[in-house]
Amino acid sequence: MPRSVVGTACMYFKRFYLNNSVMEYHPRIIMLTCAFLACKVDEFNVSSAQFVGNLRESPLGQEKALEQILEYELLLIQQLNFHLIIHNPYRPFEGFLIDIKTRYPVLENPEVLRKTADDFLNRVALTDAYLLFTPSQIALTAILSSGSRAGINMESYLSESLMLKDNRSTLSRLLDDMKCMKNLIRKYELPRPEEVAALKQKLEKCHSLDLSFNANLKKRKGYEEDEYVTKKCKMDEEEWTDDDLADSSLL
Repeated sequence: MPRSVVGTACMYFKRFYLNNSVMEYHPRIIMLTCAFLACKVDEFNVSSAQFVGNLRESPLGQEKALEQILEYELLLIQQLNFHLIIHNPYRPFEGFLIDIKTRYPVLENPEVLRKTADDFLNRVALTDAYLLFTPSQIALTAILSSGSRAGINMESYLSESLMLKDNRSTLSRLLDDMKCMKNLIRKYELPRPEEVAALKQKLEKCHSLDLSFNANLKKRKGYEEDEYVTKKCKMDEEEWTDDDLADSSLL
């Protein structure tokens, strides 16, 4: 799957849970729905059968996943306010690399920045940076961060090639945003596997209890409605006495 599709799906996922709770909508179902919708929006043409066929599930599990995806797709689109176009940092990242190759001869081989920059983009996607900064800011930070880790000072690229030398306020804000992104990555710690397993177990338990409660509620509601109808019929029958029938026949 192209990384632009992955980036779009992740952004859908983050935006969905800005206004919803994981206790109400199961993250796995929403993530699958986000990925399926991202494939269609980014024109990565895969059929629904091909999509669920890549899941590590039994045929029955794949069929159930497909039903859930189709059930939640419209809900997801509504919760995203029908704003389905996502601008990822991957395209501006490639643009900056081309620009460096063209207008920044100081760096002989810009491709050396790619691997570390990709790692930066993968890690920053785990934070809230996508909701706080523009794709071009994230892409530029990835390139400069990669250069810094390789011992390459690229401040001249900002000041000369991007013509920010005479615009100190913009350059200062850009550098502050870059520091903020780096701090987000530095502070973010991946949860330990045992913590993930415990949280998944709790989440599955919560959702299973919720499903059971809803099922019981529906059964109880149906029973009460049936009982109500039965009682109502009996009451109607009791209200009609022989005198009432006689009176009605006279009418």
